Amino acid sequence: MEQEKKEVPIKTETLENQLKDWGVDLEKLKTRANKARADAKTEIDREVATLRAKLNEAQKNLEELKTAGDAASVEMRKGVENAWAELKKALESATSKFK
Repeated sequence: MEQEKKEVPIKTETLENQLKDWGVDLEKLKTRANKARADAKTEIDREVATLRAKLNEAQKNLEELKTAGDAASVEMRKGVENAWAELKKALESATSKFK
């Protein structure tokens, strides 16, 4: 007999809290940019703009997932999880790069 895969629901509250935390991290990067040399400021500003776009996209995906509720497709859930992983990696990279 083949075991049925149990679908684990995505906890939207946890994701919302993570988005808020990442928003705070972006603001910290912007503060560093304002204090940095001109060339570093330009690079940080560019990175922050890219990360802000990814953060906004993740927020949009989360809202779509919440709206879909239990009817959310596996593909939609995977899309949110992939976007989350990409955003997390990009934020960690930027944070470590501009320390």
